[in-house]
Amino acid sequence: MEVVLSDQQYFSLAEANELIPWLKDKLEEIYTLAFNVTPDSGSRILKRGLTSEIHTNGTSKSVDHLSGLQKDKEKVEKEIEGILVDIKEKGIILRNIENGLSDFPSVKEGEDIFYCWTAEETQIQYWHYRYEGYSGRKPI
Repeated sequence: MEVVLSDQQYFSLAEANELIPWLKDKLEEIYTLAFNVTPDSGSRILKRGLTSEIHTNGTSKSVDHLSGLQKDKEKVEKEIEGILVDIKEKGIILRNIENGLSDFPSVKEGEDIFYCWTAEETQIQYWHYRYEGYSGRKPI
C-alpha cells in the first residue's frame, strides 16, 4: 500500500523524537483498553463474572451480562478509535498497534522518507525510503 504524502506534515528527527513519549502513552492507553475487552487476553471485563454465569445456559442473568459486555466492548472500541485519530492528527502513521510500529514522514536529500520507530525502542533509531517499508530500515 503506497502512502501519499501530499498535505502531510514532515518531521525533523528531533520533532519526531519529542513525540515518542506522547506516542508511548497513547499506545499504553490502547493496550490497557484492549486488554479489558479481549477474551484471549484474560480480560478484566470477562473475569468479573462471565465464566461463573455461563453455566446458566440462557437465563436472563447471563444474557443481560453478555449484553453489558457488548456495550463495554463498543465503548472501549470508540475510545481506541479516538486515540488512533489523535495519533493520525499528529501526522504519525501507526502501522502496527501490537508492536507500535510507526512512521514519521520526513525528507532526506530531497526524497520522502520515514523515520521508523517501534515501541521497544527508546527513541527513533532507523529511517527508510517511502517505498521500502520496514525491511528497508537503515540506522540513523
